Amino acid sequence: MTKLKVQLDRGDPAPDGEFPIAIKISHDRQQRAVKLKYRVKQEEWDYRKSQIDERVGSSEYRRFNKRRNILIESELLRLKKIVLDLEMENISFTADDILNKYRRNLPGMAVHEYINNIVQSLHKVGKNGNAMVYDNTQKVLLKFYPRENLTFEEINYSFLRNFEMYLQGKEVKVNTISFYMRTLRSIYNRAIKDGIAKEESYPFKNMVIRKEKTVKRAIYKEEIATVKDLDLAFCSRLDLARDIFLFSFYMRGMSFKDIVFLKVGNIIGDRLYYSRQKTSQKLNIKLTDKAWKLIRKYSPLLDPDEYIFPLILRPGDKEFSQYRNAYRKINTNLKRIGFMVGTGMPLTTYVARHSWASIAKRSGIPTSVISEGLGHDSEKTTQIYLDSFENSVLDAANEIVTNI
Repeated sequence: MTKLKVQLDRGDPAPDGEFPIAIKISHDRQQRAVKLKYRVKQEEWDYRKSQIDERVGSSEYRRFNKRRNILIESELLRLKKIVLDLEMENISFTADDILNKYRRNLPGMAVHEYINNIVQSLHKVGKNGNAMVYDNTQKVLLKFYPRENLTFEEINYSFLRNFEMYLQGKEVKVNTISFYMRTLRSIYNRAIKDGIAKEESYPFKNMVIRKEKTVKRAIYKEEIATVKDLDLAFCSRLDLARDIFLFSFYMRGMSFKDIVFLKVGNIIGDRLYYSRQKTSQKLNIKLTDKAWKLIRKYSPLLDPDEYIFPLILRPGDKEFSQYRNAYRKINTNLKRIGFMVGTGMPLTTYVARHSWASIAKRSGIPTSVISEGLGHDSEKTTQIYLDSFENSVLDAANEIVTNI
């Protein structure tokens, strides 16, 4: 007798705490499992119904889960049909026979459906920036090859070369093409890991993804002093953009996203404690007098849950969208400021971060100290050879750089 049961594979948790959903095959004391492409957290699983809980999350997410349950049920029905066909043949068979027959008949999963699953999963855990990366790549892919049912088997070396030439024909920059190709490669690698794509069909083996060195985006200390001394009392929007730029510079090139989500509760004594939005790395920085002045300009420091800067104006309401809008507005106004002072390059929030690093380098501060000061956790070689620096070393480096 053969039994089939949909269940969570709790022996194979993902780093984000989700578990894959599998169909357990029990036949003649043999047990095998068909691992499906869906993953959920344990609290989102309805153990009584052996399905994803359709009562969890927003109305859109509940509809998404209903659709996933229907697709899981269709896979269960496919297995039931395979078992029925084998039984009607009146020959003995094993759990492996069921599994092999299922895999042979497995249709290629649509690439876009798989990407949509990734995007939904990333949104669910708050990784909206990463979700946007996959979503944007999908949109570009659809413009090149407007077929919703594209399969991983169809993405071969020729497909990739044609996609690359299509982007070149659209005069897309080399590094942007590299970005799309690397994202697509990441999707394919993930699909192999999830058993959706075949490893032997991997199309990136002989694919060289070109990348150009980016133009350095940094200005000199004298130019930052000019930006600081500029009279912007006539326009509060320009004044705010300049202050965010300077705060980033004063705080070791703090990224704009980290600044946006800073709360009063992040301040403890004369230091600012926070986790980088991009990497979750925990940092703490001494607040210089200049940084304190900017904080007090925008916050009375009364409510620990209140954002320090007026960039998220409706807390709890689509904050990622508010962050994106603030990012565009601040950079638009910074470009106007750059034109006013004649920096010779578009002024952006990233220029503040890069300028801190460049000025630190010119001041003789070791690259390893600069790397730690910026909160880079990808400087693997530096971290292997050097221990973490004491805060006093980083604070001293910051005092040297921001002394303008």
